[in-house]
Amino acid sequence: MKMAALQRFSKMKYVCVAVLVALTFITPSRAVWPEKNPAEAVRNFYAWYVHEVVNGSRPLEKEREQMRKFVTEGLLSRINKMPKGPGGLDGDFFLNAQEVDPEWGKNVAVSNYYVGKTMSKLGVILTGRKLGDRQFEVKVLFQEGAWKIDEVKFSD
Repeated sequence: MKMAALQRFSKMKYVCVAVLVALTFITPSRAVWPEKNPAEAVRNFYAWYVHEVVNGSRPLEKEREQMRKFVTEGLLSRINKMPKGPGGLDGDFFLNAQEVDPEWGKNVAVSNYYVGKTMSKLGVILTGRKLGDRQFEVKVLFQEGAWKIDEVKFSD
């Protein structure tokens, strides 16, 4: 009798492990799965990026691997080649500002101008109390299984 109960428990243990493994592969995790929605990818980038900049980090210089998850290699290369200072890149490339409003990372509105299979254009508004709103257009490309920012256009 004791042996039969032990065998049932052992079988149940294997079934539970199999179910957990299956759920792990079925349930998407933000840390594992790249973003499949271009608007969500842009929202996640700006939430992360503004948080990093506000906390004194310089993601373009010190967090290149993390930047590559959100931004194309081509854009990073173009930013590196830009002249810095007055007459060139004078401020933050992704925010078009010299100061950063901490609210920008928490209030990211994205609208779809065009969504395609490999390229999308999105309107972005970062809302802040301290420095007001930033409004711009972002072009994203689907590369390496994820949407990545390839161009940022500010209208001012």
